[in-house]
Amino acid sequence: METMDSKQTAAYIGVCVNTLRKYVHDEGLPVLRFPGRRKWVFRKDLVDEWVEKRSQPEIINEPKQNKDYGKLRVLMP
Repeated sequence: METMDSKQTAAYIGVCVNTLRKYVHDEGLPVLRFPGRRKWVFRKDLVDEWVEKRSQPEIINEPKQNKDYGKLRVLMP
């Protein structure tokens, strides 16, 4: 099991550390936090799973209004 700190993880997924913090708090990026320590530890395999899950197309059923769009495929960043 390979682990990374915040800077290493941010570099690994290609974002800055502040964006990484946003992903943890708002987007559900898995992080290990230990009581009494401020350091975050990221497991590489869990980060890879999270990135893979977010890179899959999501099928959304839009309500039909004037035009018939059917099912739309939307890639979520």
